[in-house]
Amino acid sequence: MYKAFKLVRSIIVNVGIIILTGYALYLGADPTVIGATSLLVLGGYNGLELGDYLALLQAYKELQREQSSDTDSGD
Repeated sequence: MYKAFKLVRSIIVNVGIIILTGYALYLGADPTVIGATSLLVLGGYNGLELGDYLALLQAYKELQREQSSDTDSGD
C-alpha cells in the first residue's frame, strides 16, 4: 500500500511540475531558464525517489543475508 501511495504521489508531483512549466512558458517566460530549472527540479525529485528505493533494496538484501546467516549457524 505504501509503495502504491509513493507512486501516485510521484506521478502527481511530476505532472504538477510539468503543468507549471508549460503554463509559465505559455505566459511568456524565458524558455532557457524555465526549461533548465524544470529539468533540474524533475531530475532532483526523481533522483531522490530513486535514492529512497535503492536504500530500501539495500536494507532488504542486508536483512536477507542476516537471516540466512542465522539459519546457517543455527544447525
